[in-house]
Amino acid sequence: MSPPAGMAIAAMTVMLWILWSDTVRARRPSPTLYAVRIALYLIVSFILILNMVRYPDAFGGAARVVAILAVGVGFFGAGYFARRLIRRA
Repeated sequence: MSPPAGMAIAAMTVMLWILWSDTVRARRPSPTLYAVRIALYLIVSFILILNMVRYPDAFGGAARVVAILAVGVGFFGAGYFARRLIRRA
């Protein structure tokens, strides 16, 4: 089992990579892909929040900060893709 900070760093890395790849892509993906990305970002964010609430002893000070940053990136990414989805429709 990986430590909580490792899970948060991995989630944040993947979420930031997806955001970056969408910004440099010339052709925009389908609205379905945007909806799937929104759902995934929100699911990962809520799983991190659930883990912080359910297992508070596993999250030390630095792990909690990294997890909160990952949740922030998740909410920002979901908002970014929701705005793209609405603008596209």
